[in-house]
Amino acid sequence: MWTCFVCKVHQKNCSLLFRHLKFEHGLCPGRSLRLKCGEPGCSSGFCTYYGFKKHLLRVHTVPVSDTVDHLEVHDNIVACGSQSVNEVRPVTVQPAIEKKHLLDMCSSVVAQVQASGIPEGTVQCLVGSMEELVNDIHAQAKEAVIKCLSVDLPKQALDKVEDCFDQLENPFSFMNTETKRQRYFEQKWNIVEPVEPILGVRFDVRKNKTGTYSQVPVNDTFTYVPILGTLKSMFSNKELCQSFQQVKLQEEGIYKDINDGSYFKKHCLFSKQEHAFQIQLYYDDFETANPLGSKKGIHKLGCIYFILRNLPPKLNSVLMNIHLVTLFHSEDLKKYGFDPILKPLVDDLRILETEGVQVPFSTAPLKGSVIQVTGDNLALHGIFGFVESFSAAYSCRFCLTDKTELQSVFCEDHTGLVFRTKELHSEHCNTLLQNPSVASTFGVKRTCLLNSLQFFHVSDNYAVDIMHDLLEGVAQYESKHVENG
Repeated sequence: MWTCFVCKVHQKNCSLLFRHLKFEHGLCPGRSLRLKCGEPGCSSGFCTYYGFKKHLLRVHTVPVSDTVDHLEVHDNIVACGSQSVNEVRPVTVQPAIEKKHLLDMCSSVVAQVQASGIPEGTVQCLVGSMEELVNDIHAQAKEAVIKCLSVDLPKQALDKVEDCFDQLENPFSFMNTETKRQRYFEQKWNIVEPVEPILGVRFDVRKNKTGTYSQVPVNDTFTYVPILGTLKSMFSNKELCQSFQQVKLQEEGIYKDINDGSYFKKHCLFSKQEHAFQIQLYYDDFETANPLGSKKGIHKLGCIYFILRNLPPKLNSVLMNIHLVTLFHSEDLKKYGFDPILKPLVDDLRILETEGVQVPFSTAPLKGSVIQVTGDNLALHGIFGFVESFSAAYSCRFCLTDKTELQSVFCEDHTGLVFRTKELHSEHCNTLLQNPSVASTFGVKRTCLLNSLQFFHVSDNYAVDIMHDLLEGVAQYESKHVENG
């Protein structure tokens, strides 16, 4: 009996163990695959199932069931050959891999290839080649088995063996077109399709059929992945549901997570509902072209991601649990602003706050909201509507300290320090609405659509930029003084 290193369940042979790891725990072959030996006293690790199998068969005792699997077919053939034509027993062949599991395995391989960024035409060519290869292997195996058994078995038994081969289906035939692959992936993994809302229309110069250039209207769009659909798809995973329900242990006086702080303990949603969705957003821009080339800025994209703070840090550090929400051109922000880009997300978050999402482990829908928005200083000031110049008079998003006092105020208990609150922020935004000619008021230059949520406000978002503030900021100067001391 082999032991699963994840859930400690015993399997009678290697094939069943590998199927269990692939389909129960999602450990599919790939560059990120990490396997461990589950046998007592063994801590060996492997990156492939082939190496894992060699280790099990060489180092550890071979289970009796593995030996039986290898000898069972041989014994049946010998028994059939020793009987007369009229005494042949019917041979029942148990397939090593069920049809659905085989199809799941092949679809996982195709999905990994497709997700690696390979063009769809190359994926189509690869699937077609694999389909032909499997057909050739199937035909050769059928011919070899029938040729081997034709000496000892009667025609009636040979016909049954041939029928067994004919009933085997090529798994790649179910994915030999883009439409088939898309339909199968949607059914298997509950794929959430992105939508492309239209921001506006611009005129662009395009080459027409006659070879001349003319101005044509082009839609300015962005991509939004519905967050409600992503949440529903996430909780179709049993392991994630179990991790989501784990109780976080808290120690008095030790701050390890946002759940240990006073903001969480006083929150009107998260402090009352145990399993409310704690959504953490992250926003930043990235350059898709050469940042030092002539095309920099033109193809720059802005991204908003989210994670669930309900999950343990070990899971949130995995890329597959960091989900894309919005993808847009950074240039469109100058023309349309953040509000139309955030609107689909905010609409879904309002539904999550009021109606909730149904999950397998709860009879009632679970509600949730944004618990924190993270990013660097420039990104947070941009999405929240604060001034994006850090040499401005009021450049802090936490308090109303001006730049003349910034070099002397280091503690929140400082006399005269005024923190930003919902009331003060609303007052500043109203001032801007009444007098649009004013560029900013106390560091606020526009409203933020996230403030329309029931359980979130930008004045309560105490997320700091540790990289620019400490690691690339004051820490390097402080460390020099420590070394000199």
